[in-house]
Amino acid sequence: MENCFIKLFNLQGFYIDNTRMEGKTMIITVRTKSKGIICKLCGRRITTIHNYLAPSRIKHMFWAGNQIELELKKKCYFCWSCKKRGKIGYTTVERTKMVPRGKRYSLVYANQIMQGLGSTSFKTQQQISEGSFTTLQGILRSRINPFIGVWNKEETTTAIGLDCHSFSGIKMLPTITDITNHRLITILPNDKRQTVKSFLSNMPTNKKEQIKEVCIDMDTHYLSAIREELPNARIVVDFFHIVADANKRITDTRTVIQRGCNVKLPKKLFDKSKEYLTLNERAELNNIFIAYPELGALWRVKEKIRNIHKLPSTALATISYGALLGRMKVSLYPSVRSWAKTLYRWQDSILAYFENYTTNGYTEGVNTKLKTIKRLSYGFKNIDNYIRKAMLAFIPISLLIVTHYLT
Repeated sequence: MENCFIKLFNLQGFYIDNTRMEGKTMIITVRTKSKGIICKLCGRRITTIHNYLAPSRIKHMFWAGNQIELELKKKCYFCWSCKKRGKIGYTTVERTKMVPRGKRYSLVYANQIMQGLGSTSFKTQQQISEGSFTTLQGILRSRINPFIGVWNKEETTTAIGLDCHSFSGIKMLPTITDITNHRLITILPNDKRQTVKSFLSNMPTNKKEQIKEVCIDMDTHYLSAIREELPNARIVVDFFHIVADANKRITDTRTVIQRGCNVKLPKKLFDKSKEYLTLNERAELNNIFIAYPELGALWRVKEKIRNIHKLPSTALATISYGALLGRMKVSLYPSVRSWAKTLYRWQDSILAYFENYTTNGYTEGVNTKLKTIKRLSYGFKNIDNYIRKAMLAFIPISLLIVTHYLT
């Protein structure tokens, strides 16, 4: 019966002296099974007991609507060797792996908090655990560090994705994902170059060696940081962002024409892929292109880029891409020539897509889910809490649970 009680309340490594109830709280008096510890000064194993300390109350877990607390008895050990040498502080108090240093809760309690925060709000979890907001926040911060991220040691990561999403207004937060295994790694607190560089430099060494590709959008903001911290990784421009950039250029030109000529040009027609246009829509586009040939030139370049990304090999894509750039450079329209300069700068990264057909599709999906989380939570004021709480919705809780206290 005692073994069942120990397993039920995760008390391996303890002797149980007594149990009692105080209202809805069960108090379990325990003491460790250790018969000696390592001296903090000389590193030798000592077994002489100096004295017994007053029991300390530790929050251990919450179960069936009740709180379980430990009344933990500790022993203080005496080191004869250090005393003979005249060292100060020759006594050492025993510690248990189950209770973090300086905390009034056990790792079992912290694990339950982490599991609960993955599906409930801070307020709900406070009521269930009878803990303070500061305690819950501290536990969350101790398990999730955005500048290190959460990595699965058993998985090989060969490609990561980096893309930003909006936190509030113009404030953007970088999302970094493991594209290989479809996992969220981290959300960084701001979009500064130094922040991304700090994350990349803190990555585990073995993960750095595994990464062969980094998928980003057409933004030079992080290029130098990636090349410096991951020199062996190939930078790939996400196809979605190339098309998004094309649509933005077409929209900017369309807006200028509308204002200058006082006409209305339907945006949906330009954003729609050629193969999905109806006969009437194609006829309407042709009439627009006859009246405004610059729009037609930009739209045809966009469609040509889409066709290039359907090619089956890097060699064919390189030839087609080079031919397209050649025609764009001699175009009659400044907007097309300016676009050619941008595409030329990113040529190597765009063509790198054809090596493994890597995209940031999973990262975009994560960003969409993050927006949903913000709406369901009616927004977040604290970026730090938002990042850690949002990451719990993606990261397997098993990677955040500490189990070494059982040994």
